[in-house]
Amino acid sequence: MRVTHLALTHFRSFSRLDLSLPIGSTVIWGDNGAGKSNLIESLYLLATSRSPYTSAEREMIDWHCPHRPAFARVVGQVLREGRVTSLEVLTAETDASTTPADFEPSPDPGMYRPATVRRKVVINGTPRQTGELLGHLNAVHFSPEEVELVAGSAERRRRFLDIALSQLDRQYVRTLRQYQRVLVQRNALLRHLRENPTVSPSQLDHWDTEAVFLGAAIVAARVRAVARLNVHLALIDGIAPGAAPIRITYMSGVDLPNPTEGDAPFVRTIDAGDTLAEDVASRLRAAFARQRTRERAAAITLVGPHRDDLLVCAGVIDQRTYGSRGQQRTAALALKIAEAGLMREVTGEPPVLLLDDVMSELDPTRRAFVEGLCADADQAIVTGTEEAVFSPAFRKRSQALHLEGAAFIPMGS
Repeated sequence: MRVTHLALTHFRSFSRLDLSLPIGSTVIWGDNGAGKSNLIESLYLLATSRSPYTSAEREMIDWHCPHRPAFARVVGQVLREGRVTSLEVLTAETDASTTPADFEPSPDPGMYRPATVRRKVVINGTPRQTGELLGHLNAVHFSPEEVELVAGSAERRRRFLDIALSQLDRQYVRTLRQYQRVLVQRNALLRHLRENPTVSPSQLDHWDTEAVFLGAAIVAARVRAVARLNVHLALIDGIAPGAAPIRITYMSGVDLPNPTEGDAPFVRTIDAGDTLAEDVASRLRAAFARQRTRERAAAITLVGPHRDDLLVCAGVIDQRTYGSRGQQRTAALALKIAEAGLMREVTGEPPVLLLDDVMSELDPTRRAFVEGLCADADQAIVTGTEEAVFSPAFRKRSQALHLEGAAFIPMGS
């Protein structure tokens, strides 16, 4: 699996870009602010429909775009199992009913910048729902900020699981979105019940049923994914010689049944007949019943997959609480490597590796380890601020590009 060609129009710092990407590794180096992360972001957008750096889609549109409404277009050609698929993500300001082909240059590009945008996904020339983008291109992203996967909030670790699972199973992301909508409705009703004490709490019964069914499917999928991720974590050797192995545990607000054994297959489809999900559902249902009084007082749903977490340990030591910054970074890198292993296991193909300025944060041993991972991948895009962060041998076997002024210059030019 690989991206053979990438085209950007008014995406971040790139007014225009047409870039062919070969099999194997591509090394991109340039000064801070040159646009290296923008390139990585565009590829990740094609894989997941979201940015790894911002939730504000408007930020992805070139501020100097001369068109009104302004837009950003990302187009990638993906070669997978011998077939080429064209993926396109268009992000445009919402103050127009026209398509980008109809956009006219504005006489004053700086006059007005709407805060909201619309998005359009096109696959092989046909408009599709955003969720249909998932699964055509699998990618694993790593940057220095990924240390927050271990050191940061529980939300960050839930998002790690959700993004990985969404790339592997579109039904998972549909279930997750349904659950989020149910959660909004249930919380609104809890607020209403708190403000109106005479209203019967039995009105929660319908939303409890929906939250239990959907939440149990999400938890079951996550628990199975964690079991398989631990298998891949156990296979990692050489990332930090002598260090204790990394292992993760799914932490839920309810007592969970025993997860699938470590050597059990990954269950890709959320199935109504899933016995693990049924077991989780019965426990969630009991937890909702126990928490109803507290939830009514707090006006918020206190149990469910939206409050779960991952415990990341090196041996028996919790890395969030007791790990050094370097140990946390190593643990985060290990999780990303395990994510790539899981994707390869499920799809039969290695994902594209997107490594954004990772080498500068690693010591020589870990740099060599990462370069070895890139050598094993069908495609890896690796960025850095200077040529010296990559070993001569790695540069020799990679396509090497220098980014300067939003233009790519082959090394040696």
